[in-house]
Amino acid sequence: MTDTMTAASARGITAGPPKLDSLAHVSLPCRDMAEGKRFYVGVLGGTIRVDHPQFAAISLAGSEIGIGTEGCTFIQPGAEYPHIAFYCGPDAMLAMKDWLTRCGIPSSNFWTRGGVEALMFFRDPSGNMIELFCLKGFKGADKLPKGPPAGHGIAVDVNELRYTTWSLPT
Repeated sequence: MTDTMTAASARGITAGPPKLDSLAHVSLPCRDMAEGKRFYVGVLGGTIRVDHPQFAAISLAGSEIGIGTEGCTFIQPGAEYPHIAFYCGPDAMLAMKDWLTRCGIPSSNFWTRGGVEALMFFRDPSGNMIELFCLKGFKGADKLPKGPPAGHGIAVDVNELRYTTWSLPT
């Protein structure tokens, strides 16, 4: 047993992981910082909180997303994991699909796991996967293509979601 563990035991601290307070941030690789900031602010509606040449932190949906250009690895074609997910309502999901189309950003079809919820994938310009998850209220959710309990299965072709050009509508 280490000295730290012995000291913790002596103070009456129980074994096992401590409760964490909250998520600080998720950091993602970024191929081009200006483009990444434009995407997370202009397309997803975030606010830049930290802005450095190789790193930016964007506040988005009550979370913080970091993007960086150094020391990165990128998600491979065909991969769903890792990805980040945001909850949204049915109207926001439909509006985001329309907005992405207007920006020239491909998005998946809507799909479901249990016929109640609706899901949709798209990627940021660097290829990082983003999921929108509508828990209930999506009209026609029971008729959407079905995916497995985890992962997209055959409900979505994630290879079709890569792109190289996009733009904010004028």
